[in-house]
Amino acid sequence: MATVRPFHGTTFDPTRVPDLGTVTCPPYDVISPADRDELYDRDPYNIVRIVSGREESGDDETQNKYTRACGFFRSWVWEGVLREDPHEALYVYRQAFDDPQGHRRRVWGLLGTIGLDDEILAHERTMPGPKADRLALMRAIPANLSPIYALYREESGTVSSALSSLAHDAPVADFVDADGTRHTAWAAHDQAFHDKVASSLTDCALLIADGHHRFETSKAYRDLRRTESGAGPWDSVLALLVDVSTQPLLILPYHRLVLRITAGDPLGVLSERFDVQEIGKASREAVDRFAHDLWEAGQGSFGFLYGGSMYRLQPREAGAGVIPAGILARDALAPLGVGEAQDDLVFSPDPEVLRSGVEAGTAVCGFLIPPVDVESVWGLASSGATMPEKSTYFFPKPRDGIVVRALEPC
Repeated sequence: MATVRPFHGTTFDPTRVPDLGTVTCPPYDVISPADRDELYDRDPYNIVRIVSGREESGDDETQNKYTRACGFFRSWVWEGVLREDPHEALYVYRQAFDDPQGHRRRVWGLLGTIGLDDEILAHERTMPGPKADRLALMRAIPANLSPIYALYREESGTVSSALSSLAHDAPVADFVDADGTRHTAWAAHDQAFHDKVASSLTDCALLIADGHHRFETSKAYRDLRRTESGAGPWDSVLALLVDVSTQPLLILPYHRLVLRITAGDPLGVLSERFDVQEIGKASREAVDRFAHDLWEAGQGSFGFLYGGSMYRLQPREAGAGVIPAGILARDALAPLGVGEAQDDLVFSPDPEVLRSGVEAGTAVCGFLIPPVDVESVWGLASSGATMPEKSTYFFPKPRDGIVVRALEPC
């Protein structure tokens, strides 16, 4: 059961911030230090200061990135840069982008709240570090700063078909990000539409596409607040809801850059479980071409970057109901002695991150993985299977800063 409700959205005042492209940012877990610096420089009101602020020398328990985030949030509200809608709304959200084949896609979704006790399927394991970080931020700022990305399946398409009809009024957001994705959002205050969404989705199960750490953090925060204050707005969470049965969703491969291994002979270890074929020098062009070939071929082989060369890895035993990230974790990462994901791995959809990291010597090796389709993810999650951390990279990511849901003043 899904309990979808409207909420009082907090947005940037367009008279103070005419271009939302300068103040929004990607979710915290895909922001590199260089990205953070660029976002800081882009605009003094860029929300990266709140969702993924800088650590500074001299930080302690009373002065740190979380207290600074709260200070920014308070001051922007006081200045009128951020303002809360006095009326509850659901937000229609459209992302228009080009896929790797150059085809234009438009994904329509809905921003609303869902109950944390709803039937919500998760498909990835989480890591303690990111959850501790998000909980510290949420305790400093009681708000849903970034929506989780949740999928539902409504075969009738009642809600999806209604979304475009609500896109005739002036949008509350309309901008193009650095990746070329156009983000457009409209506030829907109509009570009849709210009721239609609630009744249409009440029997739908939800699957978390992105935001597993934020979802678990919201549940942990709810448990803390229930102990202190009982039921409250912390019993639900902001989510972007997208119909998997009607929308052209895209999942990019989430490649693995390996920082440390314990195996002394990586190629020997891998040859016990894969057919290993050396392809040649791991030049930028060759790596990009191989990654493209993996995309075209779909699930099957892997790429391995090591010692300046590139290899094709063909699994000898895939196993039914196992997606590429699961095969890699079982047959490559574990035998190589890779430890905790948050310590020993860097995840990126960009093959060049792997190539340059191995070439520079900041990483031991890298794995290019093939893509996975939405139906495989849905099927595994429905069966109760849990996949490795960062198994999927749904693209594009919803931008932080389009709308925030404040639970109470910080």
